[in-house]
Amino acid sequence: MRNEANHQGLRATLMSVLVLGCALTYVSGCGNDDPAPIDPADTDAGTDAGTDAGTGSTAIDSDLAIVRFTSSGTLDNTFGTNGISRVDLGPSGTSTRDSLWGAARDATDRIVLFGSKKGDGERIDADRVVARLTANGALDESFATKGVHTLNLSNLADQARHGIVQPDGKIVASGYVSQPTGVGTQTANNIVLLRLNENGQTDLTFGSKGVVNSAPFKSADPDNVEWGFAEAYAAGLQSTGKYVTTGYGRPGATGGLDLVAFRYNADGKRDLTWGNSGAAILDLGVGDERGRNLTVLKDDRVLMAGSATQTAGNVDAMVAMYTAEGQLDTTFNADPAGYKVYDFGRPDEAFFGAATSADGKWVAAVGHRAGGTGLNDDAILFIAPANPEDGVTFAAPVPLSETANDRFLSVAFDSANKVYASGFITENGDNSMVVARFNTNGTLDTTFGSGGIAKVNVVVGKTEEIARGLVVMSDGKVVLAGPAEAK
Repeated sequence: MRNEANHQGLRATLMSVLVLGCALTYVSGCGNDDPAPIDPADTDAGTDAGTDAGTGSTAIDSDLAIVRFTSSGTLDNTFGTNGISRVDLGPSGTSTRDSLWGAARDATDRIVLFGSKKGDGERIDADRVVARLTANGALDESFATKGVHTLNLSNLADQARHGIVQPDGKIVASGYVSQPTGVGTQTANNIVLLRLNENGQTDLTFGSKGVVNSAPFKSADPDNVEWGFAEAYAAGLQSTGKYVTTGYGRPGATGGLDLVAFRYNADGKRDLTWGNSGAAILDLGVGDERGRNLTVLKDDRVLMAGSATQTAGNVDAMVAMYTAEGQLDTTFNADPAGYKVYDFGRPDEAFFGAATSADGKWVAAVGHRAGGTGLNDDAILFIAPANPEDGVTFAAPVPLSETANDRFLSVAFDSANKVYASGFITENGDNSMVVARFNTNGTLDTTFGSGGIAKVNVVVGKTEEIARGLVVMSDGKVVLAGPAEAK
């Protein structure tokens, strides 16, 4: 583990690049016209790439597509139009368009979407978006402004990621933003968390005006020494009201990437009792480690899903379990302590989704394996008992087709502990949203859909279609959400 002596606490206010008084309401504009570039080390290009529909470089106009299946895996025609609802957040640009990373539901089965949209007018940067739909797929106009809350951080390119709905109805959206550090021309990614009240207005008791803008790896000499950077791909709520994040970054300005995790108090201040001096850093010493998602167990342990490089040029899928206070959990795995790396036989493998069952007995992660000459991409699945003595772990590729590319991005449990995994399948150059239902032993539940798999082609003949968000409703219906090319 790299030296953590220079880790600093949360800055008390937003950085000076954020203009004070900027109203954090629907499409609030403030500050600089020039978006800051993303740290070159924080790209999803090359190995460990995944598929990031909605953030490509071509001028494709995309919307958000939300699909609902019945509990048996057929399209639910009572939802939207013939089972499909679409949300258009605005026009796309040459490099930014409507995108979605996650979805959740509240206690009344309203659907909350976490994503981003192009900034207004001639801007090319992205703004963070939280939208809420009614249970039947229409924008909930009682939420924020006509169903949508948009956060503009000084016209910087906000990298929205996943989000959660708390039991009290409050909503937390995670992500990161590249910002000037004030050291020469350096920019660095900062963790940015947004908390909304149930009505979609910013929660002014959290951070500064509802936003936490955190630089955990700020230099000990911030005027002269370049900073490290950190990201929050996901945030989870512990029973104490504290938030744990996962992502990747590095303590210094250069070097390899590590899985990095932090904890924030209910008011948004960083909790320096978490991990070691406020940071949990997983560095296996070979290559890059990345946290992509997390889930909080009933006992406040945290399962983090992502990837690790065990040998040069070979990225493997990884899960790591942390105790409630941020130490690697040896009861999950003794050697190596607290984490498991899976080599599924391809050079590019990663988990992107994580979930725990409502009864707390099971955890799951999903992702993909890719690469290899002439081989198709395959979905991968991890299912494990929360306590090792209570069952058997399943970890294996689960290709949905022997001849087509397929990947999973999101996972959820229903009340009977069936495991749902969603993503996409590409057939004849055409992407379809897909969801599969598994038993906890990893076998497909063939009573769902067609042989355990349900899919829908929202836009025929297009590859801009992927189910990143997955929600199982209280009545067992299944909602998929993600970007899809506009008609």
